[in-house]
Amino acid sequence: MLNRWHLTIALVAVALVCLTIVTIIKSVGGEPVGDTLTEFGLNLGAEIIGIAMTVAVVDWLIERSKLREEAQRIAWATLHDIDHAVWVWQGGRREFHLDELVAILSLVKEEDPLPVFTKNLFANLGMRASDTLRLQARVFRHHRKLKNALTYLSGLAQIRELENLVSPSYIVQSLQSSVAILAFLTGQGMHPASFGIVRTFRDPSIDGQQARYRGVEVEALSSLPPLPNTSSQVAMWDSRTGRIPPRSGISSAQGIDNPSATPKSRPPSSDQ
Repeated sequence: MLNRWHLTIALVAVALVCLTIVTIIKSVGGEPVGDTLTEFGLNLGAEIIGIAMTVAVVDWLIERSKLREEAQRIAWATLHDIDHAVWVWQGGRREFHLDELVAILSLVKEEDPLPVFTKNLFANLGMRASDTLRLQARVFRHHRKLKNALTYLSGLAQIRELENLVSPSYIVQSLQSSVAILAFLTGQGMHPASFGIVRTFRDPSIDGQQARYRGVEVEALSSLPPLPNTSSQVAMWDSRTGRIPPRSGISSAQGIDNPSATPKSRPPSSDQ
C-alpha cells in the first residue's frame, strides 16, 4: 500500500521528468544553457515545495478523518456496553435505545440490588474505559470530550475493591455523566420523557438480573446451577439499605463474568 513517502517520491519524479523535458526543449531552441539550468533548478525547487505541502495537508486530513472515525467507534461501542450492563441490572427492552437507557437510569433506586455478577459488569466496564484511555492516547488528544466520558466510567473499576462503599447512586451518576457526552458525540438527542412506559419493563430483582445475565427466562433459573454467591446474596440482601451487610463473607472478587450472557442487540448505525 502506498504511504505518503511513496506518494511524495512519485510526484517529485513526475515533476522532475516534466521539467527535464521542458529544459531540453528550451536548450534545443537556442536558449543559453546557464539560464536554462538556473530556471530548471528554481522550477524544480518550487515544485518540490508545492508537492511536499500538498502531501502534508492531505496526510493531515486523512489522519484527522481516521481519528474521528475511531472516536465514533469508541463512543458507539461504549454506549452499547453501558446499555447492556444497565439492561442486566434494571431490565427493559433488548434492543438498544438511548432514550430508554436514560429513562431507566432516572428510575434507579438506592435499594436496588447489586449482586456480584452485576457489579462485575460495571467493574469490567470501568476497566475497559481505563484501558482505552491508556491505549488510545492519540485519539483523546484530539477528542477531549470523549476522554471525559470514559474518565467518568473508569471510576467504576473500583467497585470490587470498594464493595460496601459504592452505591447505586454513584453508579448512576457516573453512567449519566458519560451517556450525556457520548450521546452528543454520536449526534443523538435525548428525550427520556417519551419513555414513561419503561416502568413496565423495569425489573431490578436479583432473579430478573440473573435471568438476563444468563440469557434465560426467570422460570428456567431453577433448572440451572446457581451463580457464585447468588443464593447467599438473596438471603442476606438488606432491602432497607440496598446492600449486603458488611462482614457477610461475600467478596465481589469471587464473581466470575459469564461469557454466555446474551447482550442486547445492536442495530447498525450510519454514524458508526
